[in-house]
Amino acid sequence: MRTFLRTTLILTLLNSISSAGGLVVVAPRALGDALGDFITFKKSRLPTELVFLEDVVASSPGVDDAEKLKRCLYGKWLGGKCAYVLLAGDADVLPVRYMVLDRVTPAAFDYSFYPSDLYYADLAKADGSFEDWNGRHEGFHAGYFGEVRGEKNKGDAINFDGIDYLPEVAVGRWPVSTPEEARAVAAKTITAERQRMARKGERRDVALIGTTGWVDTRGHFDALEETLRGAWQTERRLFEQETRERPNQAALIELWNRGQDLILHAGHGNPGGWEQCFSGGALPKLTNGDRVPVVFSAGCSTGYFAALAPYDGYADVVGAEHAGSDHGEVFTSPPPPPANYQRGKYNKTGLGEELVRMPQGGAVAYIGCNTGSQPCALTLQRGFVGAAAQPNIRIGDAWNEALHYYHQNERLAELKPDAGWYPPSIFFQGMKFMLFGDPSLAL
Repeated sequence: MRTFLRTTLILTLLNSISSAGGLVVVAPRALGDALGDFITFKKSRLPTELVFLEDVVASSPGVDDAEKLKRCLYGKWLGGKCAYVLLAGDADVLPVRYMVLDRVTPAAFDYSFYPSDLYYADLAKADGSFEDWNGRHEGFHAGYFGEVRGEKNKGDAINFDGIDYLPEVAVGRWPVSTPEEARAVAAKTITAERQRMARKGERRDVALIGTTGWVDTRGHFDALEETLRGAWQTERRLFEQETRERPNQAALIELWNRGQDLILHAGHGNPGGWEQCFSGGALPKLTNGDRVPVVFSAGCSTGYFAALAPYDGYADVVGAEHAGSDHGEVFTSPPPPPANYQRGKYNKTGLGEELVRMPQGGAVAYIGCNTGSQPCALTLQRGFVGAAAQPNIRIGDAWNEALHYYHQNERLAELKPDAGWYPPSIFFQGMKFMLFGDPSLAL
């Protein structure tokens, strides 16, 4: 009951909370000049503040850079100055918080780590106190944040760290590392927002993209179309296995280049593309520079952007490098957690961040999973679309509504381990999805 009442209250007040606060942009100082035009533009839209990561690290308390940044954001939220947070930096220049799952993989000592920007959005517990995502401090658990159990350890609570989960602010990330990348994404975002302002009140276009072989999404897309009816013009494609007679990718590129405001994908995915219909090698064929959509994929791994320890090779919290269990390393004790920064070969990439980083065309924002996704992710997509049907909503507000909707409809507070692996997977689904893009951008 507590969760239901709190969720209902927050959904009711989301827009008023957002209008009361502003946008906080966090960036390393090296990217500051590249963000100048963007900050000036955003200040004409809502209160906007640029915060340099180096100043945060020097002045905020915390066990590491990720917690120092979160405590800074918590203070700004308490002061009514923060409704949206844009993390302007990829995994090599802006800290990443990894959550933990007791996934059954003997070579990894049955632990896995996944990046989670929900950590920065879930600032407070239900009583308003700081939420550190670290409820268990005994032994190695002191260095494990947002622990989810129930796949290997059946006697523990799934929400092992007792995290609140529900976001207070809307968080998005620009996966940029250089001034050139930051300047390009900023310029594309400004152009997209101006276009949305110019088209305010017009009917918007959404493409629903499904592929066979994952789960039957026909009923899901039926519901999305009904929700969007009126304010949105929908076009729907269900792609079967691509052949010479069925050139799926060419058809999708034509649809994309024609101009969409929102693209929703449900089907198999991987870091390099959407199976049966789109691959990263086709990015140069996207010529939609005059109209860039928000994209939401419910498939696997298209939000991949940082090493997935301890399977991938990674750098740990003390600076040691690991080959990873996928490359022959065997852990005989709980793996050391990943560092807040994954640089060089450990700073991975995937379709979502490549679409957002394109200087022209592609996407202005992308929501996707940084690892394997399960069919319950469709609940996140339904929650997002329910918010998208509202007029004048921002991307970050729609994503936060999706997380609240998911928490309630998948009954996360009631989940308990069973003989299989799925209950903990349901719980941490929202934790492993990324929003690449400016959360304060109008949807």
